Amino acid sequence: MGVYVAEGVNAQAVEKYVRDSVANGINPRAFQVLKNNKPLIRMAFEPYRFDEPMHLYSLSKSFTSVACGICVDEGLLSPETKMCELFADKLPAEMTDALREMKLGDLLSMQSGHTACVLHHMRWADDSIKAFFEQPTTYKPGTTFAYSTAATCVCAAAVERVTGKKLVDFLDERLFSKLGIKKPKWLECRDGQTLGGTGLFLSSDDITKFGVMLYNKGVYNGTRIVSEEYLADATKSHSVDINNGSIDWISGYGYQFWLNARGGFRGDGAFGQLCLVFPEEDIVITMQAEAGNMAKEVELIYELMDNMLGEGGSVEALEQLANTLYAPEKSAPFNSELEFGVEDNYAEVRKLRLFGESLLHIELETDYGKKELVCGNGEFLLNHIMLKNMTPSITILDPAVNTVERLSVFAAYKINENGSVSVTLRHKNTCHVQHWTIDPAEKKLSISLLAGDMVCPEFKLI
Repeated sequence: MGVYVAEGVNAQAVEKYVRDSVANGINPRAFQVLKNNKPLIRMAFEPYRFDEPMHLYSLSKSFTSVACGICVDEGLLSPETKMCELFADKLPAEMTDALREMKLGDLLSMQSGHTACVLHHMRWADDSIKAFFEQPTTYKPGTTFAYSTAATCVCAAAVERVTGKKLVDFLDERLFSKLGIKKPKWLECRDGQTLGGTGLFLSSDDITKFGVMLYNKGVYNGTRIVSEEYLADATKSHSVDINNGSIDWISGYGYQFWLNARGGFRGDGAFGQLCLVFPEEDIVITMQAEAGNMAKEVELIYELMDNMLGEGGSVEALEQLANTLYAPEKSAPFNSELEFGVEDNYAEVRKLRLFGESLLHIELETDYGKKELVCGNGEFLLNHIMLKNMTPSITILDPAVNTVERLSVFAAYKINENGSVSVTLRHKNTCHVQHWTIDPAEKKLSISLLAGDMVCPEFKLI
């Protein structure tokens, strides 16, 4: 069921929230609102589901924080734990004062001493943690905020070092299984180090269970996961991002949690992945989305909170909206065959062939074999296809550049009046949508995204 609205919820306000979000470039996939541990609103928009795991991006950080908290509770770690002592075997030959002073709490609060994230130095290194400590620092650790997924990666490494387990295995035992969450996928650096600050895949239902646990001060269904004391410390301000002008990003930063301008705290990930907790209002809100403007996304959530109770609208209207919001437009069918050569490109696509009757088949001849997408007309068809440098991401440095990756996408097409072909690819497990325009007259295949970046945004056809 894609829609649930509790009695006393203003369905008209919910519909307005969804339409305002889309109008502002914030495309929700699934969101849930709970009050006093009870669901108020649940909406999932076709073709997406509440139980489908999706990349959380930096919302992953809050899960790493809880892992650190469990270790703190057990005396294995402390915010005062010095990195030079925990990772003595990873340090450069020439020690600096910054390395001698750097503590776990500095990394958790994004105050490692670096001026910017150094993950790109770690991601493909032979030894990712050693690569982190080799990067020069400008500030005294614990004094200056610089948002750093690399710092979170080291927090994950700290958990793995003191527990002797992979982060995902440790959390499977101590968090995921207790929340009724199937052991998830968590991406790694090349050397096998869990990324920690990104790379976790969980569903809307999974994020909501996590939010309920946070709201209940570390308890889920009567089981203590992490101490109330650690969460109180993790969700208070330890640092401030003074350079970010958005009010919800200058309200303070805890241990891998942001403080909300409205009160409470949240974990958030790129392009709109959110887990917001408002203890004073007894509200938990979780969101999976493709958002180009997260400040506006949060602003509209606040507006929903102010207007969601009362009378108005209908559940039937919300169900219709959930089923049709992203429904692809139907056009005249593709009933021909086109074939093009492709100029040199990073995806190593050499030939492009379009054919079909009603369904559109896009055959890509690559250096690593023939690949095919099948696109519906007025409907999405699920495809699994292996392509190189064709995965959208936060930056072009983020994906496994120059490796062939699996894309799971819902695909649909339409024929435009000028004879070009528009193809929509909605990624199933990441918050991205690719819009392809194949223009035979212009001899070009161009790709646009609402959010993210690509190594190959254009192909020149021959």
